[in-house]
Amino acid sequence: MVDHKSATYRPRRAFIEPDVEPAQPERTAQAGGNGKGADRPPVVDDDQPKPLYRDDTGHNGWSRPASRAAAAPTDPPTAETMRPIALAPRRPRPVDDETTTILPRSRPTKHRTQALDAIDDYDGGERNPLGRRTKLALILGAVAVVVVIGLIVGYAVLSADDQPQSQPSGGPSQSQPPGQTETALLTDATMLDSGQAKALDRDRTWKVDSTERNPSEDAPTAACFGGEPMQGQPTPQQKMLRVLSSGSEKNPQALHEAMAYNTPEDAIQAYTIASRTLGGCAVAGSYIESGYSVSGVGNQAAGVVVMVANGSKTRAHSVILNRTGRVVNVVDAAQPSKALAMTAVAKALEQVNKAQCGPAGGECEGTPSVKGGPPPMGGDEPGFLAFGDLPPAGPKVSPWAATPIELPTAEFKGSGCENVNWETVKAESKSSRVYLLQDSGQNFFGVNEITLTTKDPKAASKLVGQFKSDLTACKKSKLTARVSKPQKITSIGAQNTKITGWTAFVTQKSTQGTAKYRVGIVAAGPKFVYTFLNPKGEYDFTGHQWKTVAARAGERATQVS
Repeated sequence: MVDHKSATYRPRRAFIEPDVEPAQPERTAQAGGNGKGADRPPVVDDDQPKPLYRDDTGHNGWSRPASRAAAAPTDPPTAETMRPIALAPRRPRPVDDETTTILPRSRPTKHRTQALDAIDDYDGGERNPLGRRTKLALILGAVAVVVVIGLIVGYAVLSADDQPQSQPSGGPSQSQPPGQTETALLTDATMLDSGQAKALDRDRTWKVDSTERNPSEDAPTAACFGGEPMQGQPTPQQKMLRVLSSGSEKNPQALHEAMAYNTPEDAIQAYTIASRTLGGCAVAGSYIESGYSVSGVGNQAAGVVVMVANGSKTRAHSVILNRTGRVVNVVDAAQPSKALAMTAVAKALEQVNKAQCGPAGGECEGTPSVKGGPPPMGGDEPGFLAFGDLPPAGPKVSPWAATPIELPTAEFKGSGCENVNWETVKAESKSSRVYLLQDSGQNFFGVNEITLTTKDPKAASKLVGQFKSDLTACKKSKLTARVSKPQKITSIGAQNTKITGWTAFVTQKSTQGTAKYRVGIVAAGPKFVYTFLNPKGEYDFTGHQWKTVAARAGERATQVS
């Protein structure tokens, strides 16, 4: 673990594989707009409108879904989903039997000519009246066979004409072959436009910079979605990307990405995976400043404010992810340093949702509501800090890594002010983890997190009080210690769990110099969460960042039982 004896400690680094979503039924890989009938040949219909554009599936840095098989439909076939067997181009319907002229179109084949010659050769020696009758009977028999075949084909054509043709219903579960734009859910009209973007900042003049169908891999992405996608991401039927601006780079900008799926089930799965990606935010240089619970915008929604470091500059991204029926959206409104109001982003997305919800079969009712809360569940170990919860530190951007979860040990003394033995402290369960900045080298800069599950919220609060007393009394009990005035923490976790606690900054002088430590203690329901940081040189968090990390540790603890 990371402590003041870190020079001799070499914690194991965990290279975490992303969580694997539960295995889904096998599906046939689809591209473009393939729907449930993708395995049946399309009906040739000259009256059918021609496609306006090719609807191939594109991949970019956010979704790049892993290729997988799509589930076979489980619903019984209906008149809406059944299609007649594809036949040859239709012939004009005959008025009566006499107008069906078949014989003049039939030409003697080589085989039939040889057969007739053989009959003539056979009759050449001794011709009698029966020979001609036999020849005539054979000819009539052949003609009769051709007539019967013709009648069968004609009946099949007439039967196909009498069958009702399936028409696109526009319902949420209707699927069409690629390129049929009359059933395409995503169009320019369903994307965030300059008028709707006014909700983000009414003092700016917004304009659409670009609109891409099937955006390329190097296209811009929303914050937290620039890394590798999680396994199990369904392939969207359609994907569109739009970027808007309001002047120079110092002014707000917006990105809207929308993905339409073949079924609501695929969209739910895609939203779940995207939510985990947003909640984990495992992109070096990015960290989650705050989380939000969003309602009244489609069937599902969640939001976060993400700070993205670029050298000495930081850009604030207000991101909302939502699902309405078969469509998943992400809107990212960004500007330097200060985040745009999350309520403004929700109002902008509400207007987009109104255009999409009907055709997508989504929720259209409701008024946007935004409340503070934990980010969506994310990270490789639910209940513990995600990599996206930890700010960047040091002279350059570097990714975080973590050790496996273990029991806390008595050897870990923290700042030296905490009078606790982690092995003997009373708790129903105990767990510990260490996070290290990979490029911190010999500094071994990192964060310790210890979680204790006590018998009830009262016991957790009592532990917080005990630790706070130890910290405030430390400067008297240990002459080498200096402790800042504890800073109060309050937050809201999952299930509206109240989170309270404190942070403190501790220094310990020794013959080897002055060691610095940041300590966080919070109670989150029956859980007590302790966080510890050992700043070294340029490797440190600001006081505000540390309060955010300590509170986030409590928020994450409430997301699991």
